[in-house]
Amino acid sequence: MSTSYSVIIPAYNAADTIAETIESALRQTVSPARILVIDDGSTDATRMIAETFGGCVGVQSQANLGPGAAMSLGMRQCDSPLIASIDADDIWLPEKIQRQLDYLHRHPKCDGVFARMRHFGETVVSDVIQDGWGRSTMLIRRMVYDCLGDIVDPAGRRGEMIDWIARAREGGMELTMLPDVLALRRVSSSSLSAGRDSQRDRSYAQVAIAALRRKRARLNGVSGT
Repeated sequence: MSTSYSVIIPAYNAADTIAETIESALRQTVSPARILVIDDGSTDATRMIAETFGGCVGVQSQANLGPGAAMSLGMRQCDSPLIASIDADDIWLPEKIQRQLDYLHRHPKCDGVFARMRHFGETVVSDVIQDGWGRSTMLIRRMVYDCLGDIVDPAGRRGEMIDWIARAREGGMELTMLPDVLALRRVSSSSLSAGRDSQRDRSYAQVAIAALRRKRARLNGVSGT
């Protein structure tokens, strides 16, 4: 199995954290073929900081369309057989990719592998651990994106990965959660996942409705959208 992988980092106003995130990808015991930062319409120095790395780190900008749109743009441009991703304020531990590559090598029928995450931040207890069903621990085979297509951002820009992963499972793809903590999830008031409001709550409702519609379509023998 090939060990060549690309890393996609969707970033919006992440000037305070983007360098640390990129550095954690560069410190992997198995080096990435490419790191692609998608600057999602930032108004701060995110792009400028990312561009200072050079080498395998590339940067592309788009209008502020959302993290799903940024991820989709990156995946369309990656030609590696494996694709990984991480949010612009999270951190990988050095052996993250190696552990996941080893698993994929031992389990050739597995389409994607995730890992657990430990929370960190100024006011966050460091022993909080969660399953990382999202961008920051994902390593997938390229064919997953080829089969599923783009990640769709709901209104409120929350829940897009829940929807995309659900679509993968509905399509019969095998996704695995490793028991190891291989990434650190930064929790702060500026994180996209922090806080709750009615618009973001509606995003989760839209994701749930979309899943129900796909299920109904399958039961009726019709291809869902």
